[in-house]
Amino acid sequence: MHIYEVIMLNPEYDGEDHFVIAKSKQRAKNIVLDYYEQEQDGYMSPVTEHDLAVNGPVEPEDYAEETLLN
Repeated sequence: MHIYEVIMLNPEYDGEDHFVIAKSKQRAKNIVLDYYEQEQDGYMSPVTEHDLAVNGPVEPEDYAEETLLN
């Protein structure tokens, strides 16, 4: 498992980046998509795969300061 930073490219959701623990970049993106779908009570989420970019894997040593994983 690795830590990935999933970045929201859609300006409507600016600032809603997520850190995800997943096996791959694609799984990290899918986890975030599932999260937004759950917020829509099972209806199709307005967030699509094209709204997301993934950085990583991120190593904890790459951060100079402590950070909140959201």
